[in-house]
Amino acid sequence: MRTYESALRERQRIVRRKHCAYITLPMLCLVAVLLLPCELRAMPGDAAEVDGQGISFRELESARISLFTGFSPNTPEPDEAALHTQYRYVLGRMIEEAAVCRYMEQKGFALAPDALEEEERRIRADYPEGAFDDMLIRSGIEIDDWRGALYRRLIVEQFLSKVLRPEITITADEVQQYYLAHTDEFVIPELWHFLRIFGRDSKTVEAARADLAAGTDAAEARKKHLVTIQDINMSIDLVPEEFSAALAPLAPGKASKVMKSGQEYTALVLLNKTPASVLDPAEISLRVERALSEEKMRSIYEDWLRKRLKSVKVRIAPALLNARNAEQAKH
Repeated sequence: MRTYESALRERQRIVRRKHCAYITLPMLCLVAVLLLPCELRAMPGDAAEVDGQGISFRELESARISLFTGFSPNTPEPDEAALHTQYRYVLGRMIEEAAVCRYMEQKGFALAPDALEEEERRIRADYPEGAFDDMLIRSGIEIDDWRGALYRRLIVEQFLSKVLRPEITITADEVQQYYLAHTDEFVIPELWHFLRIFGRDSKTVEAARADLAAGTDAAEARKKHLVTIQDINMSIDLVPEEFSAALAPLAPGKASKVMKSGQEYTALVLLNKTPASVLDPAEISLRVERALSEEKMRSIYEDWLRKRLKSVKVRIAPALLNARNAEQAKH
């Protein structure tokens, strides 16, 4: 069986130049998608090429669906202006990925054997049997297009970690300055752990509340009284005001009175209150270095990309340009 990488290399050799017009990357702002998503998917040839590496119309539409619809076929179609914005963003992102992939190929970098398959298995493990494929089918995404996007993501991650990350240095002074400017980020607020019992009948909620306060297991109380019980662990600043007022005076193991809210009745059982605390120094240092690394990585990557794209030949299909911009793209 051919690997995706071998299929990708084969496709890169097939250059459909007759479908594309020359365009430099700064002119991406001229892209104006004139076709509907279903029409784009059926277009022959490539939506764009980066140094001869094609990006098909189908891949472009699949990437837009993945990024902007959450794989939900019921997501309302955006209006024309929003659709154009989505395509411009997705196409720009795919061109960046293609530029990185081309660079990694030229430098002899490759994914570890089975890396693509292992990552796919990891992602599929979060879904029930068959659910992942059903989701792609409902969304209109071909599995090869999804795998292509996964492959590009892994290559970009490898580029960031192996090529750019070694260029980043972080000094003790930088760590100290960042910490002093963001001290509130390293405080863990007080946490309240409580049960919320709710239902449409006050008597069943009251009965469940009493059982839980007496130590009955939540699953048993839920089954016995046919109420909904939520196990909530929440930062004190996020607890709804009504719940906060009811929980504040309670000791662990105690329950609030039954409260009416709309058509439902609610009771709360406090399990525990964890006092606010400050992260330990090792964790603070780790988080600061991570934040500084991400900040510097963005800057280094943007600088690298600007330089790289000056030497990259980008073609955009005329179908993605209006008449005026297509004419500009030729000059």
